[in-house]
Amino acid sequence: MKRLAGVSAMVAMAVLSLTLVGVGSAATTSVARLRAEALSIHQMPAGWAARQPTEDVRMGCLTHLLEPKGVKETHFVEVYYVGKGDLPLLVETMTTYSNAKTAYKKIAARIAVCRKLAGVLKGYPVTGTVRPLRISHYGNASVAYLISLSGTRITVKADYAIVRKGSVILCILEGDYPSVNLGQFRSFIVKAVARVK
Repeated sequence: MKRLAGVSAMVAMAVLSLTLVGVGSAATTSVARLRAEALSIHQMPAGWAARQPTEDVRMGCLTHLLEPKGVKETHFVEVYYVGKGDLPLLVETMTTYSNAKTAYKKIAARIAVCRKLAGVLKGYPVTGTVRPLRISHYGNASVAYLISLSGTRITVKADYAIVRKGSVILCILEGDYPSVNLGQFRSFIVKAVARVK
């Protein structure tokens, strides 16, 4: 079970990486400012730890999601936290673009038509679904989705929110096995959005 949890954590991290790689920040916001505004370990539940993502797996319609065509990314910051035993996990990505409103619209439009995934994670073939998640709106604009991935030895769920607040686009993913905690996910979003000035 511990091995399955480790593999599931890697899958959730991979899901996040496939959506978050290639994200930047607006010209008026520096990387240092984004780092200062990112969620800190002190805002995580007791027993959680900070980690560095080790996977860069991209899959299906989530590949390059945060790299909208025609919009230049300017800065990018990502933080990654895990609970006891590597699950649950939380990844927050903060990005600015040459035009955050346009970038957000393109990202939201692209994920809105993303419904099925297939690929290989940690050597295991997986398939999955992406479906809208009904939660409150945050920041200036937001969308949320539930990502489910499964294979012979891997099963993971992830709540995923994309929020624009001013010139910053936040992407927040909480992954867990066998299900995710929607209340905890919402609290992470509230904290993350509140930190962006």
